[in-house]
Amino acid sequence: MDSFMLIAALLIPAYLIQSFLGFKQMKTFGEEYSKMRRKGRVAIGRRSGKLASGTIVLLSLDEEGYICEGRKLQGTTVAARFKDFNTLNGRRIDTLNFKDQELAKETKNTKKAVVDAVNNYNLVINGKEIPEKKAPLSALADNVKGLFMKTKEEAQ
Repeated sequence: MDSFMLIAALLIPAYLIQSFLGFKQMKTFGEEYSKMRRKGRVAIGRRSGKLASGTIVLLSLDEEGYICEGRKLQGTTVAARFKDFNTLNGRRIDTLNFKDQELAKETKNTKKAVVDAVNNYNLVINGKEIPEKKAPLSALADNVKGLFMKTKEEAQ
């Protein structure tokens, strides 16, 4: 019983600190988005880092879809902060792709976040909704469920 209390005494404060820092990071995201939104449209792309650092890209756009300003949040902890990402300034967002020359020096997750921003922009421009991405545990549960379904179908 004593070891359970010790573990709880360590985990509860760690959880509370993590929650607080996560809240602060979401607040920072909201502030960055609001600043950019005041200037015009904003395309948002994200790529979660399962083992590597995750990336969020905010691209401020003018009326014709040219990128005016970029901001990038990349890191593995809640201590990561937004930094300038002006590599793509002056480019039309709908011309960008994974193999773009300006993205050659960027990490794979940054490239995927930019492509996600392009895809999200194209969906919104065409009047469609951005599909909600599943949480990691939900995706894992679907994969496990799919394995059992295949096994059941193969048995028949």
